[in-house]
Amino acid sequence: MTTEQQIDRALAYFTDEDHPHSFELLEGTGHTLISAPHAVLQTRNGSVKCAERFTGMLCRMIHDRIHAPVIYKTRHLRDDANHDPISDYRDALCRYVKQHDIRIVLDLHQMKPERKTDVCIGTGRGRNLMGRQDVVELATECFRKYGVRHITVDEPFDASGACTVCATTASRCCVPALQIEINTRLLMSGYEDYCFIRVMDALCELTTRLNSSRNPMEIAL
Repeated sequence: MTTEQQIDRALAYFTDEDHPHSFELLEGTGHTLISAPHAVLQTRNGSVKCAERFTGMLCRMIHDRIHAPVIYKTRHLRDDANHDPISDYRDALCRYVKQHDIRIVLDLHQMKPERKTDVCIGTGRGRNLMGRQDVVELATECFRKYGVRHITVDEPFDASGACTVCATTASRCCVPALQIEINTRLLMSGYEDYCFIRVMDALCELTTRLNSSRNPMEIAL
């Protein structure tokens, strides 16, 4: 199966509205968990917000390629796993983190294509890093290696809300978490800046390098 066929299959998966469960968690190897809480429609403050399907597609395809553990939403239950005070999704994520020695969480999101930023790394203004500024530097390095240039930190999205996946992970699990917002222009074919495969390559390399750290508090840059 070609990569484009894999993309088409992953897109069809997240277009299907008949999934029996609200989310899916695929176990894997390594110490990095990748999350996509907005892979389907969400309801926030009574308003339905667009699905960020490409984040779920990235999760499934990264899992297939390097067997990283991933969690993503599969069904809209008029909820928002990155905003609601109570969330089965975040509860399941935190259980997995604690039970499987997860040391880093990467939470994927999509930005509107009209934004100038290519990738925004949200850190909760540093609070979600647990002192691990090196993780931001490594993420930036990996994206730039694969041609993603316009990278910002905490602007326009900082993942500082108490009920975000990243803030919850940091506070409940004492594990650093990055919210990675990716511009839709990079992920959806038809845009001049389309580079879905290079974005996936960057995330795979980031995950692999995080997993190969010599100890939980050290990353060789």
